[in-house]
Order: sequence, then structure tokens, then C-alpha cells
Amino acid sequence: MLINSKEADIQGKLAELKQTPFFARILELAAASPFSVRLEPEASHLELAGTSPVSGRVNRGLMKVFPIGPGRFAAFFYKRSQVPFSRDRFAYGAVITEEKRFKAEDAEPWFKWLDSGFHPELVPPNLKRAFAFTVPD
Repeated sequence: MLINSKEADIQGKLAELKQTPFFARILELAAASPFSVRLEPEASHLELAGTSPVSGRVNRGLMKVFPIGPGRFAAFFYKRSQVPFSRDRFAYGAVITEEKRFKAEDAEPWFKWLDSGFHPELVPPNLKRAFAFTVPD
């Protein structure tokens, strides 16, 4: 469930993202998912945040989806640094997918893991811990 899709400042970001068919598909799946996520309007590309508390604390999990080549996308899972002036990120890994081979059921583990705050028992299949591309800010 995309919990902030009705907010005024989100509407422009949604319109921008929906111009990319793969992003539109991920947004559609996020909206239909039983797991609550929030769209981050200031982020580049498509970035979703987990909203369910984790052990009584704020869920800091983030998932950024971005292109890495023609028809190829990465779903990168991370948490921002808790140091206010830092741009560092704690990376949990990335799932690489080809747009033409992507199926709706591929994204459900992503949303579940994000919702859990990256619980170690819920790691999505095909998660890569090392990758040869730069993650955009």
C-alpha cells in the first residue's frame, strides 16, 4: 500500500515516475501490496521507504529503483546514515532485474523485506551484495 499517494506534493513525483513504464509497474504493485510503503518525493528515480515500526523504532529501510542499462533495473536496499551531515549509506544489497523478464510476484519479497526493516530471514531471492554500478543519490 502506497500510503502517501494522495498527498499534493507526491502527485508531481508520481506523474514524473509514471513516464518510465518500469517505475509505473513498481508503483502499481506497491499500491496493491499489503505492505505499507511511502514514496520519497525528493529522491532521484523511484525510492520507497518502509513505514512499519521495527522493534518499536522508526523503520529506516529504503529501496531505490533505478536503471542500470537498457531494459535493466536495480532495486537497491539501504539505510541512510544517522549522522545528520553525512551522505553515507548502509547498503544491504541490490536485486538486478530485466524489465522484459520481470513478473509481479518478483516485487512482493522486496516490499516484505522493506516493511520488516530488512529482517535477515526475509532477504529477497537473487540479492547481490556486490555490484559494479554506482547508486545515484
